[in-house]
Amino acid sequence: MKRALHIIVHNKGLSKGRYRHEYFSYFAYMPANDIVLIIISGLGVVHGLFLALFLWTYSKGKRMSNRLLALLLVVFSFRIGKSVLLEFATALDIKLVFTGLGTLMAIGPLYYLYVLSCADPTFRPKKKQLIHFIPAMLGMSFGLWVREEHTETLPILIFFVLFVTYYSHYLLYLLVSHAYISRQRKAGLNKNIYDLLKLLFYGMLVIWFAYVLNLFDDTVPYVVGPILYSLVAYVTSFIIIQKGYIQSVGQTKYKTTSVPDEQQEQIYSKVLQLIENEEYYKNPDVSLRSLSERLHISTQSLSMIINQKSRKNFNGFINDYRIKEARRLLHDDRHKNHTVAAIAFEVGFNSISSFNTAFKKQTGVTPAVYRMKVMK
Repeated sequence: MKRALHIIVHNKGLSKGRYRHEYFSYFAYMPANDIVLIIISGLGVVHGLFLALFLWTYSKGKRMSNRLLALLLVVFSFRIGKSVLLEFATALDIKLVFTGLGTLMAIGPLYYLYVLSCADPTFRPKKKQLIHFIPAMLGMSFGLWVREEHTETLPILIFFVLFVTYYSHYLLYLLVSHAYISRQRKAGLNKNIYDLLKLLFYGMLVIWFAYVLNLFDDTVPYVVGPILYSLVAYVTSFIIIQKGYIQSVGQTKYKTTSVPDEQQEQIYSKVLQLIENEEYYKNPDVSLRSLSERLHISTQSLSMIINQKSRKNFNGFINDYRIKEARRLLHDDRHKNHTVAAIAFEVGFNSISSFNTAFKKQTGVTPAVYRMKVMK
């Protein structure tokens, strides 16, 4: 924090032209050792961006997980890139400084969602989960609003509280994610996925620790953060590629379960009771997670039981009941005036496109064509 505020105060009074002149003059006469440090600390940023592009287009593993990890790397690269500039530039716009700090609040939620997507085979981000990113949006909005004169007019305590909030938020999400990973491992999470998530956790924790040291002790060079990020980026990438961790995500998460056969039958009977008797499939928010919480069983064990007993994954299992009910309604004269959309929502789908896709997959025709055939 001292380093950031020092740079901010140092830059006050620079005109736009003078800022540009001093900035480029510094890099023109930069000492050789600084150039080496910039290359080392900047390598992680470049690597992170290329790796993000690779993951975004990578077809193996679980695409949702790959893209969440790609977004995490992009945010990390922006945050670390800001740190490299802050260390070596003699003049840096205060808006870039605080916008970069605001992105810290996006790192934790992205990692948390990535953890969920790896551990839960049916995970799909929902609109309500955008609430996790409200602090990040507020932090970046503050970065776009703040001006250099605010370093004099606003109490130093405000900046101190902001820095503590940014880094505490980051750490909180790391710890919550770590606790979730540990619980899922005990419930049967695949060891490769568990090792991948733990590897990322420790790497992010090391980077957090390095930056926190810089907030309170000027004896720790600020460039340590970017250098550590480069080190973490390359080491973790090497391990992930060597072990094939990315390909493990999206494959079978568990080969066996500690649930005895008799108990599996009991659990599956409860599932059928909820689905058939209580028509739980009509709930548009039904998910493997919500069902497992209701039955007090891990998502991994429940998913395995449904796969073994029904020979379908969870989404296919639920959609079977929805399509069966939709076909019944399309045959029912009392629903002949109902639109296809109304029937889709009534049986539990939350979009027309997903209803059409699932319906055609089972029947070979769209709901509209099916209705026309019924009416003949």
